[in-house]
Amino acid sequence: MTIKQFSQTDPQWKANLLGFDKSSTIGGFGCLLTSMTMCATHYGAPDLTPAALNDKMKAIGGFQAGTAFIVGWLVGNIVPGMGLDYRACSGAPAPLAEIDANLAQGRPVIIEVDWSPQAGVQTHYMVAYAKEGADYLVYDPYPFPVTNGQIKLSASKYAQVAGSKDPAKIINGVFFTRGPMQVTPPAPPQLDKGVSASFSVFASADDLALRSQTVIADYTLLKRYPANTEFKILEADATASPKVGQQNVWLPVKAADGPQGYVAAWLVSKAKNSAAPAPGTPPATVPVPKDAPVVKTNVDALKLRSKPDSTDATILKVYTIGTELKCLETAAEVKRKVGTNFEWLKVSDVEGKQGVVAAWYVAVVSLGAFGPEAQRQTTGPNFSIEEIPAMILRTTEENVAMRSKPFISKHTLIQRIPKGTELIVLGKPAAAAKKVGKSGKWIRAQDVKGNKGYVAAWLLKERPEAPVPQVSPKDC
Repeated sequence: MTIKQFSQTDPQWKANLLGFDKSSTIGGFGCLLTSMTMCATHYGAPDLTPAALNDKMKAIGGFQAGTAFIVGWLVGNIVPGMGLDYRACSGAPAPLAEIDANLAQGRPVIIEVDWSPQAGVQTHYMVAYAKEGADYLVYDPYPFPVTNGQIKLSASKYAQVAGSKDPAKIINGVFFTRGPMQVTPPAPPQLDKGVSASFSVFASADDLALRSQTVIADYTLLKRYPANTEFKILEADATASPKVGQQNVWLPVKAADGPQGYVAAWLVSKAKNSAAPAPGTPPATVPVPKDAPVVKTNVDALKLRSKPDSTDATILKVYTIGTELKCLETAAEVKRKVGTNFEWLKVSDVEGKQGVVAAWYVAVVSLGAFGPEAQRQTTGPNFSIEEIPAMILRTTEENVAMRSKPFISKHTLIQRIPKGTELIVLGKPAAAAKKVGKSGKWIRAQDVKGNKGYVAAWLLKERPEAPVPQVSPKDC
């Protein structure tokens, strides 16, 4: 992949103050900024430098107030389509399979390592740009002049600090990058070896993905199918039956129209879903939050569509460049999707017209308070004693869906809620208690803002006594 190398200690900018800090410089603490700059040159900004990115990020509030801590995801407002997703793995093996998959698709990965043998982790960031055997080739932003040779992670000083040549132990965190790029459609795998189950499975969610690998990514998507589509299972009953409905398990299948691939076992069932709406049922108009995230179009003639489909039949409206739209999704989802190929955002315009737009053609204006920000309150919810049910649950994952019906579909989605959100059970607590954590079960609940709907029971747990503190990544 084509990446321009930079050093944070380059005399051109090493003395520049980093972000809004009054003492930290790019030379001393700008390894993440410099690594981001290198990745940005791969995603369409070949003339960007660490000094320029520093100034541009400051101009859009891309550092925490008064500090050198960079707000990485805002880079998409400077390099259209570029984004970052952080994954902490200190104390656990690094996600090497995901790193490999990203590198194979031409996406550089920013890795976090420890640069000092002192107690604790002294964070440093580098760019992994290739895989060589079981090792990774990296661009280290610290040395000047830049090292144009091949630096192997296992032979670096960071391997010595970690006391291991195993990348899974050297890497303490990962920023997966994304940006504008051509994705080659995957070839359908040939999974039919003459063995099949005696029963079929049916899609229990709308737009169920058939994938070439057991990895959720753009490059593995073969085709999407509507709810209640029937699939032939390409393995024996003894192997297939225990998988149906299980989280993080995949089934090899063949669709009636021919393609073979893998489907998420937790999104299929042995019977059709009676809650699924009839084909062609239009999506319901949902209330627009007063302080919803706002995006603006960065191309002319952007289409508002009835569903994520680029055919003319789905066009509802056409917008000029710079049109502002309110998002009907959480701030976390907006951050994740904006600028990413093949992602779609649910939006509402000034006239109240609702639909979806291509997320890779919009930029963030503001994140509002729809999502995690809206959950933070200084006082508790205003319920009377009689209204407080005996059971309070908490979501176990980010972006858990609250739905109008107990059915997974874009048409039933009311909102997505962050990990740790507290929900008050509506109905009998005893009945809900039997469902908590159970695959295929749903619980009707209400959040602190008064939103009511169905939530997947397998993504809920009873409220713990104390919340787990969340730690944000820091620059070097």
